[in-house]
Amino acid sequence: MIAEFRVSNFFSIRSEQSISFVATSDKFMTEEYCSRVTDEVSLLKIGVIYGANASGKSNVLKALSYYRRLMLRVPEDRNEPMKLVPFLLDDQSRNNHCRMGMDFYLDGVRYVLNIEFDDVRIYDETLMVYTTNRPTTLYKRIYNKEKDATEITFSNKTKLTQKSQTIIEGNTVNNCSVIAAFGKSNVEASQLNAVYDFFSKHLSEQLTPDISLSDFTRNYLENDKDGSLKCFLVYMLKASDFNIDNVELRKMGATPELLFKHKTDNGTFELPETYESRGTMRFMGMTTILKRLLFDSHFIAIDELETSIHYELLSYLIRVFIANSENTSQLLFTTHDINLLNEDFVRRDTVWFTDKNSEGETKIERLSSMGLHKTLSPYNAYKQGKLVDLPFLGSQYLDLKEFEK
Repeated sequence: MIAEFRVSNFFSIRSEQSISFVATSDKFMTEEYCSRVTDEVSLLKIGVIYGANASGKSNVLKALSYYRRLMLRVPEDRNEPMKLVPFLLDDQSRNNHCRMGMDFYLDGVRYVLNIEFDDVRIYDETLMVYTTNRPTTLYKRIYNKEKDATEITFSNKTKLTQKSQTIIEGNTVNNCSVIAAFGKSNVEASQLNAVYDFFSKHLSEQLTPDISLSDFTRNYLENDKDGSLKCFLVYMLKASDFNIDNVELRKMGATPELLFKHKTDNGTFELPETYESRGTMRFMGMTTILKRLLFDSHFIAIDELETSIHYELLSYLIRVFIANSENTSQLLFTTHDINLLNEDFVRRDTVWFTDKNSEGETKIERLSSMGLHKTLSPYNAYKQGKLVDLPFLGSQYLDLKEFEK
């Protein structure tokens, strides 16, 4: 599970900003919201990011997705650009390095993985593990400018032979992370296996509003050998009053098509997915994601979770996840729908706000650290501009003559 993610000099984020899933001392709905990873540490299963348009909330998710790809991506050659976009609204940042770091727990053990890079190369990458109160450095890589090459120091704790260390170092070109190089290398099992598996199997690619969740659902249904996903989808559709009695995946030419059975007073009728609303298809996709979160261990980040979904359905999906999640899954999402701030089931340490200062950089702040009294409504405070600066809108009345040719 992710405990904290840090990033600086990435898109609209200039100075280091972080988002934490470490639960505060708040005792509200602890069993529903938290997973205890050690005797001392509980991590939240959910995080919500609010912010005005262009405040940078999507960039937080982009940074997480970029960091994941760094740990898995093996470049075709050492000169392939890393497609980094630094902060561009001052003269220094565009030439500075980007830094990202993550604290995460695997089987009750804390790992810290930090990386520093620009669009051309990685300058520093360090993986530490906490088996005691003091960290052990599993490896540290630095860039040797004179040799124009990467140098890595491995700890004996990795349980890698000297030959394997040499193979990994040989695959770690300047624009490739050590973790990605390890994934490419044919070496014996070591402590790095768990770290690589965490990024490759448990951290999912970011879901954006333009991604077709119909394709997402269709792909998973094709591999639904035991029918458990179909059963779950039908249950959720019925529970959400979509008037849909069943879902089938049938071959209609080269591409499988979803067919929906509607039960009405006039009988049961079958409709192809092209006749279903965008909201229905979006809800199907979200339900597929929900099943993955409930039955496996995944970290999933979704930008604009509310897209094409009525608020009541959005709230229902969140409440189902919170009430039923018993695994180590985590959900992080952005949304414009502030109605959640008015709900009595939302913990304040799960809510984050993005805002931009006068220099155009994104700042991230946690609701639980804003000093809002527990008797005051976050919804009303947000509407009144007490939590973030709301966009200043001009008069609705226009002098149209100013815009005439």
